[in-house]
Amino acid sequence: MSAGNMRKRRWPFFEAAMLVAGVLFVSPCFLAVLNSFKPLSEIILSPVALPKQFTFDNYVYLFTGVKLARPMVNSFLMCVAVIASLVATAPMAAYSLVRRPMATGKVLRVFFLAGLTVPFQIIMVPLLQQFRMLGIQFTYFALLIHYVSWGLPLCIFIYSGFLSTIPKELEESAAIDGCGPVSTFWRIIFPLLTPCTVTVMIFWGLWIWNDFMQAFIIMGTDSQLVFVQLWRFLSDKYVKNWNHIFAGVVVLSMPVTLFYLLMQRRFIKGLTAGAIK
Repeated sequence: MSAGNMRKRRWPFFEAAMLVAGVLFVSPCFLAVLNSFKPLSEIILSPVALPKQFTFDNYVYLFTGVKLARPMVNSFLMCVAVIASLVATAPMAAYSLVRRPMATGKVLRVFFLAGLTVPFQIIMVPLLQQFRMLGIQFTYFALLIHYVSWGLPLCIFIYSGFLSTIPKELEESAAIDGCGPVSTFWRIIFPLLTPCTVTVMIFWGLWIWNDFMQAFIIMGTDSQLVFVQLWRFLSDKYVKNWNHIFAGVVVLSMPVTLFYLLMQRRFIKGLTAGAIK
């Protein structure tokens, strides 16, 4: 039997394995959606059965009892503020590093990339001490500063890889037409960075929306961010309402899931941008 025939015979087994893995990954999501429309008594009796009667009471309770509307708005605004700050600063920093003389640019790029190797647990205590000295501890401004500074190294890395593939002739042509460095960047270079910008928006939007640990440590238990508030509700030892928990999982997963599905093609394109010159 030839090697080509062996490869062809292996594909059905590979596809079957991928199908089983896909079912295993999707089944918890399916059960969460299914049980979010059931009362608690029905979930306890038959967690994998279809609802006898669909009810939206669990979702109503999230916005009337737990009051998740304000934390969701606050988390959304935090995502917008952080992404806007990263998109306004990281491309310019990466452009400056890529277009600098070889030695200086490489040293600065290594300096920024070193930030990717530092875990949050190492800087956690000194970071909180600095926020306390500046008088901004437990504020949204402190959390914004942390998110932006934490995201800059990776964003600069993503933008640098793509910028290195853009020919300098574009900038030279713009200079001949009378564009200065700032005008050249925003009018000529930045529109070409759309795949990278979409990648930054998706990556950091998902991360900030789903972040609990860092928001909890910097903002404290009184933080009006969505996952901190949901934790306060679930941390009560007397709360065992699985119907509300499943509804909360669905509600908090829906915005980021839809956003990713709408932008996934640009996300993959942005990640691979700059890989091949």
